[in-house]
Amino acid sequence: MSEIKEKKRDSNELLNFLMIILGILFLFKGVMDLLAWAGIIVPVWLSDFATNPDLAAALTLFGSQGLISLALGFWCLVAGIGMFREEEYAMGIGLVVLSIMALTGVNSIIGWFTGTPFDFGYPANYIVLGAFIVGVLGFVWLLFTYKRYD
Repeated sequence: MSEIKEKKRDSNELLNFLMIILGILFLFKGVMDLLAWAGIIVPVWLSDFATNPDLAAALTLFGSQGLISLALGFWCLVAGIGMFREEEYAMGIGLVVLSIMALTGVNSIIGWFTGTPFDFGYPANYIVLGAFIVGVLGFVWLLFTYKRYD
């Protein structure tokens, strides 16, 4: 009888935790955006949202960024939890979510480097910055470690 050694899988817990945390933050951001869009609750950091008629008209016409944040947060949570179990679907979702997270931050990052000041009092900027960093680094990490999800 030959013993078959079970291959030990070792997920990257840091990336999984970061994806779960960012998923929760994106869900929070999405809910706050939708509540402000509906005029129910307008946090101080979204007060310019309620007073700017051009922004309100654009969101009414093109849809709310809150819906995108909700979807991104949900799938980020699913991928982060699934990656703890080394599920194949989690890697696929993770690659898509991480690439979208990186792309959502590109405009803001370029703006901050070209002259738009980083507003330290606006919490959503931290979510975008964190999502950009985790998105780029996590995407590269998953590409290099894709064999573990086979």
